[in-house]
Amino acid sequence: MTMASVPYDREAVQKSLREKIRRAAAKAIEEEDVWSKHDIQSIPAERVVRHRYNPETRQFTKDETIVKIERKPFTHGAMRHCFRMKKLATPPQSASNHRFHSYGWSRASNYVAKCYMRRGRIDTSQAGSDAVLFDVILQYEAMRWAEKFNATNAPKKIDFIRAYAMEFVDRPKKPMFAVERFIAGNDMYGRGFLKHNTNSGFVDMDEHRKTPQIFSAYSFYASQGTRLVADIQGVGDLYTDPQVLSIDYRFGDGDLGPRGMALFFKTFRHCDMSDGLGIPIFPLSRNERKHQAKYADDESTLSETSALDEEMNCRFRMLDENRQRRKSALIRPIDIQSDHSVDTSKRSNISDMSKVIRKSMKMPPAVIQRSKSDVDEISSSLAMGLTDAVFDHNAFHRYASGELKPRHNRRASEEENGEQSDDRRAAMRKTMFGKSVMKLVSAPMKITDETKSNLGMVHYHLACLHGMDRFPEIVPKNGENAENAPSHDIFSVIFHLCHAASLYNVSACLALARARVGLDTFVSPLLKTNVTIDFESSKEYCKRAMASERSTAKPKVAAGCLLYQIIEDEGTAGDVEKIHVLEETLRLMKLILEEDRIMKEHAEKEARGKAAGFHVGDKAEGNYFMEGTFYPGVIVEVAADGNSVVIQYEDDGSTEKLTNENVRSLEPPAEILAAQTARLSDEEALGTVNTDEQCLFEDYDLMAKLAELKEKTGKSADAAELFQEAADLAMNAGKMKTANTWSMRAAELEE
Repeated sequence: MTMASVPYDREAVQKSLREKIRRAAAKAIEEEDVWSKHDIQSIPAERVVRHRYNPETRQFTKDETIVKIERKPFTHGAMRHCFRMKKLATPPQSASNHRFHSYGWSRASNYVAKCYMRRGRIDTSQAGSDAVLFDVILQYEAMRWAEKFNATNAPKKIDFIRAYAMEFVDRPKKPMFAVERFIAGNDMYGRGFLKHNTNSGFVDMDEHRKTPQIFSAYSFYASQGTRLVADIQGVGDLYTDPQVLSIDYRFGDGDLGPRGMALFFKTFRHCDMSDGLGIPIFPLSRNERKHQAKYADDESTLSETSALDEEMNCRFRMLDENRQRRKSALIRPIDIQSDHSVDTSKRSNISDMSKVIRKSMKMPPAVIQRSKSDVDEISSSLAMGLTDAVFDHNAFHRYASGELKPRHNRRASEEENGEQSDDRRAAMRKTMFGKSVMKLVSAPMKITDETKSNLGMVHYHLACLHGMDRFPEIVPKNGENAENAPSHDIFSVIFHLCHAASLYNVSACLALARARVGLDTFVSPLLKTNVTIDFESSKEYCKRAMASERSTAKPKVAAGCLLYQIIEDEGTAGDVEKIHVLEETLRLMKLILEEDRIMKEHAEKEARGKAAGFHVGDKAEGNYFMEGTFYPGVIVEVAADGNSVVIQYEDDGSTEKLTNENVRSLEPPAEILAAQTARLSDEEALGTVNTDEQCLFEDYDLMAKLAELKEKTGKSADAAELFQEAADLAMNAGKMKTANTWSMRAAELEE
């Protein structure tokens, strides 16, 4: 294969889609309406307001239309009612498809209208309407990444059914329905409706259905790790009812965030197509790869067990049941209380930290029974954790020249040896000689700093999932001692923690730093007994955490406190080194307050912006030439009516006039905005508290320690100022006696 790329021809794609629509219309005229027996055309028409969502501007637009909908649902699931509906298309602007419109309601398009129910009735509450709008946002968010996927060299194009929210404005309380086209039929393999993956890690890697899995992986890297479209299901490559996973849990109950992403990548199998599209390899541990290989030829998947010719009402119930499963697919302590969180709290008690560190200095290295391969994996992982991750040609399964490395497939060998069934061989030939073969190879996807940061978070959460016993099937069984096997695979925990640390994930660096001085950690109770004590390594992990550029200040302060505690207990560090650590940690503590201030100002500006628009000098990003791509810049002019602005782009200094809907505020730094405006934090979403990130010292304690060192080095004026500032902070915290002592020290130094 050669490195080549074909530019995305939007006009050609639109022309092709128009041709498909014309053919579909002609086919619909020839075929009998599958819903004709329900006589929907005789139902009185109703006026509705359609709400359409734009994922780029994050705004809904409204228009009016008319529909005919059954009064009684034909089926329902655990959460929603489902109705048959017909809607006339917009009157044609040309005569090319006039014949189709002339058929009226008897040939109107078939739609499925879904609404949430409450106590057996349509939910007309604000919460019910918001839930419908949120479903539409999910569908459009998925469509957004599908469009970008189609612009690549992917051999098959995909699409999501266009969804709308329809408000029945003439009904009492104006109920809201989510509406989408009814899809029926089979794909090119004769299969009907299939589920290809879920939001909780299931991946159906049937040989000829690589596209859905690769699209999910592509959406992660194309969004710089902020999104992953999962729950891919539908007929052929036309999908519906997806779940979007986000790095900050912003897409509802089914959004499992970075842990959902981790569950996907743990089961995702890279292949020739993912290599050809430039998707990097997501590294897995030795035991994870072994388990994946064990089931590489397992044909029993969720797709196979679903009835392919199931009726529409059964299919809908499956979708609704799946929505319920989305909430519980990940073991979430917020929903299921367990003793694990209590145990974690006890294990992470910080009051005895200094005692533990000092004890670790005196103890000989622990002798842990492991195989040579286990030792090698741990050693190589720990070494990797302190080096920066590199995304070179090897990360994309390519040679240095850019040419793809071949992938060896057991099934391919069986095909060559005639060991496969005739049906399987025919399916593989259809794939190998059909459109799914990669004819062109895309350049490697760009791995930005934001992508690396989010990749680090996914690796960290995968380590946490192992640590909370999420994957008992991965735990290696050692023959007769199988009943005494550990509850989880600690080697996978270490592997993913170190990968996360190599990407400057602060939480991973903190967990490894603690384990390497003999402290318990939030991630796994087995961690400290499976890594050797190494104070230099621990200090390096602390420094690495503090140097992270894409993190808020709070966890970095925890790293600074731990680093100071280690060097103080070691007793070998000089005053200069201690002063440097204390000053940097105190700087980060002040940065926490600054970040809070920035976010408060941002909230005020957002409120003001909604009422009065943008102001000159505001940092923002604009929808460049209305093409759907937003670029950063500064507002240089605001229209008199406040409804439009002129933005000057950072990259080339050019300006463009845009309406407010096509401009987004960029005032706070991205990492602060992401952390503090997320729909949910890890603690809220998962019901856990990362005790590794709790600070060991108050700011006034560190300030007093720094004052003592300054006094020791002869800088009395600096020491007096620090003692007085520490006294003021202690006074505010209610530590009157301590504040008085430090205030007196300050007065003495000033004399």
